[in-house]
Amino acid sequence: MPELVAEIAGQYPDADARLIEHAYMFAAYWHRGQARRSGDPYISHPVEVSVTLARSGCDVPLVCAGLLHDVIEDTDCPIDLLRAEFGEEITALVQGLLTLHKSGSLDTAERRVLILKLADRLHNMQTIRFVSPAKQQHKSRETLEILVPLADRLGLDTIRTQLESLALATLYPERFTVHSGLARSLRISRRVLAISTVLLPTAARARWLEEWTAELHALPDRRTRARFTLQLLGGMTRLAVVVRRTNTGP
Repeated sequence: MPELVAEIAGQYPDADARLIEHAYMFAAYWHRGQARRSGDPYISHPVEVSVTLARSGCDVPLVCAGLLHDVIEDTDCPIDLLRAEFGEEITALVQGLLTLHKSGSLDTAERRVLILKLADRLHNMQTIRFVSPAKQQHKSRETLEILVPLADRLGLDTIRTQLESLALATLYPERFTVHSGLARSLRISRRVLAISTVLLPTAARARWLEEWTAELHALPDRRTRARFTLQLLGGMTRLAVVVRRTNTGP
């Protein structure tokens, strides 16, 4: 059993620790022979997801679901066996994530399923260099537009910060260096602009926000970025009117 699993299991009472260890052994068995694009054994992914969940203070069923979250989708494990081994609660969390992957709708998902989704995406972003450039761009934009605001709404500040930094570094490698002062300044400006885009038509928000983010990264210092942000905010209402007129035509 990996040291990381022993570490997180040690945070919980004995019975819970044994359940976490059992979830690891179960997942390792069903993912045996599988590998990530990086070449690492596939089980390394659910382990990292569960570590993120444990370090975020999540309950034992959710930590176990982190270890088990891909066994139904990516192996031949019968769902009835998963339910027999781990009960309805953990199985429902795994099924909830699978349903979320298929539907793409965040509105009806349980809070813990959303947290599982964020932990899953975090490790995928940490290893994103192993997928195609097109997929890197797509996943990074999706992370900034959907999952970073979700993490913010759920109060998961550490996960939110990591997701945002990884996505920005992927989209703007020549402009973005993950230093705390720069990252914090960019994050604040971008969050303010993201909130203000509510005035724009939904279909236009992502395009404008991406363009403004690129411009923010090109600016030399915090004061210039703050001035740029204030100028955009001052003209947001006027821009919204123009964009809506353009979209609706004469």
